[in-house]
Amino acid sequence: MLLLGASAVACGFAEGPATAPPADPGLIRIWGYRGLSAQLLRWETAYQKAHPEIRFENQLHEPAAVMAGLYDGVADFALMGREIWPVETMAYHWVYQQQPFGVMVSTSGLNAPDQSFTPVVIVNAKCPLTSISLSQLDGIYGSAHLAAPANLRTWGDLGVTGEWAAQPIHAYGFGPEDSLGVFFRHDVMHSDFKPNPTSHLLSDHDADPVAAADRIRKAVATDPYAIGYTSRPTSAAVKVLPLATASGTVAPEESTLSSHDYPLTRSIYLYFRRVPNQPIDPKVEAFVHFVLSAEAQAMVHPSEGFLPLTPSLVQKQIKRIEAPMPANTAAPESDQ
Repeated sequence: MLLLGASAVACGFAEGPATAPPADPGLIRIWGYRGLSAQLLRWETAYQKAHPEIRFENQLHEPAAVMAGLYDGVADFALMGREIWPVETMAYHWVYQQQPFGVMVSTSGLNAPDQSFTPVVIVNAKCPLTSISLSQLDGIYGSAHLAAPANLRTWGDLGVTGEWAAQPIHAYGFGPEDSLGVFFRHDVMHSDFKPNPTSHLLSDHDADPVAAADRIRKAVATDPYAIGYTSRPTSAAVKVLPLATASGTVAPEESTLSSHDYPLTRSIYLYFRRVPNQPIDPKVEAFVHFVLSAEAQAMVHPSEGFLPLTPSLVQKQIKRIEAPMPANTAAPESDQ
């Protein structure tokens, strides 16, 4: 958990073990990802100006701990810095016998902190490849191939001709317990748990003090036959590949991330408890609607790595909130 300064204390950032206080209609408890602390404070400060009767008590954590506040009953909200994982979905379902409910509150940019960023696919600057599809990425990184017809292990398998054709593809990515590794396995490999055995999966849990994203970029920059997914590079030794889709190639840019046209775009979600066939807690519903308002979305700063939602995405979230929450007692399916 991250301790904040005086401005944070004014909005009630707490320290120490979590306990469940008696219900307080004037208190909103939030467990959040520490990389979103500045954003959370802006929202809370603005909300308190219009609702001075509301106090906030915040606990900031690494992503793996955030959802626990919600299913342990000590938080009204969980502000995630990544996608919810199956173990978190299962834990919530075990407690409440229903799926967790969340709404998208911002889009992850290319420079979001830690492993909350939207990844790009890079190759060495010498590589003749000009674009790549998600199916091809599955063929490179996977073995079960739930999204590709077969292994793609050489550059010739990707359609590259000449002296490159017989050269092996050296694939670099994130470890299976990393946020980016789980995201890639789910969105690209369709939950294939049999990775290419020759791939190099680097982790921020390694003993190496250098971030995995930096090591991936360096490996691709020094190896003509390498490919990787990582954070946006600044070196001319590598190039970013647009992603080939049914409607054409899409480059990772702020506009394509904001519209979610870029296939690897990631989102930030705010989770809260909904009781089936009952109204949402009024203080919870009011704060969620504020976060989705034009005023609050204008407070999302791209310079901090996150993008505001477009009006169309906001409307989709509002429709989800306004739709009834059906009873759900079935065992949850793993979504990652």
